[in-house]
Amino acid sequence: MPIFDFIRENFNLFAFLISAGALVVSVIKEPRRFRNAMLLMLTLLTFCLWLLVAAKDPDTRSAIAMILSAVVFFLVLIVPCLLIYDGFLMIKREGFSLSSLLAALFAVFIFSGEIALLVFLYNDFPAHLTWVSVGLMLTGYSVFYISFVFLAFMFYSTGIRWLPRRVDFDYVVVLGCGLINGDQVSRLLGDRLDKAFKVYDRSMSACKIICSGGKGPDENISEAEAMKNYLIETHGVSPKDIILEDQSVNTMENLRNSQEIIRKRGGRQFTAVVSSGYHILRANIYASKLNFPETGIGAHTALYYWPSAMIREYVALIKYYWRPYFLTLIVIGVILTLMTVAYHY
Repeated sequence: MPIFDFIRENFNLFAFLISAGALVVSVIKEPRRFRNAMLLMLTLLTFCLWLLVAAKDPDTRSAIAMILSAVVFFLVLIVPCLLIYDGFLMIKREGFSLSSLLAALFAVFIFSGEIALLVFLYNDFPAHLTWVSVGLMLTGYSVFYISFVFLAFMFYSTGIRWLPRRVDFDYVVVLGCGLINGDQVSRLLGDRLDKAFKVYDRSMSACKIICSGGKGPDENISEAEAMKNYLIETHGVSPKDIILEDQSVNTMENLRNSQEIIRKRGGRQFTAVVSSGYHILRANIYASKLNFPETGIGAHTALYYWPSAMIREYVALIKYYWRPYFLTLIVIGVILTLMTVAYHY
């Protein structure tokens, strides 16, 4: 039938339009969902595939193929190299720790998967399958999946900061992080507080700042108390406009406890949640799970700090979504492995 021929001939275009439509609908319905990150990457991939197939002129198609190959080369080889370089920067500026090594360790992980896949694909295939060949395939495809989801998370974390947002708030919740010397606000936390003050100062309504953060075992005062002192001393915020939430020990508790404070106070409850730019997507996802209507606003973060911070955020989300994440990983790994076996054997 002509209609089926038309669909088959334009399958790549339909795949792109469906992916893009699903992304737009999902973002409009709820921008604070991790599925939007996956839909964004799917839309980009289907667009590239459609662009490559749609080019009729051989020279144009070759040019597009070269550009896409350069992008793949950058992601496959250059990005891990940049991550290793960032690991050295982190150690130099933040000191030697597991956190500082995250970027470099992730780069080694990516390289291991790429090497495993290359060894399998470009070696002479044995006459029969071996555990080694299957292991190489599964390792390579698993690393590809983990890297793909990480890129989706990274791109959407960056893009969500540019979505339109309101500017009039009743509450500004600032998410805390560790203190220096037990009672001093770190540069990272200071950037969050500076951003929160700008939101508070520009709000057209009477606004309260909720400082959210408990007292760690190595801290002399709660993060909330230190944040309050910073806002008063640095920005001259009136103490009556500051509310302390000093019981939380993680992001989920930050949001849950702050939400409870806001609900108890009643009245209009337009809320902004301020955290570091790399952290705001996870905070938004958690807030969505709590049915906490808020607007996430990201504060400035030093560029060298982003890769390691994004990896930590990614690991935290994997822990939160570990069942669907690993189920999808297993299913995709098995499917790709079976497809490779069917093609080569």
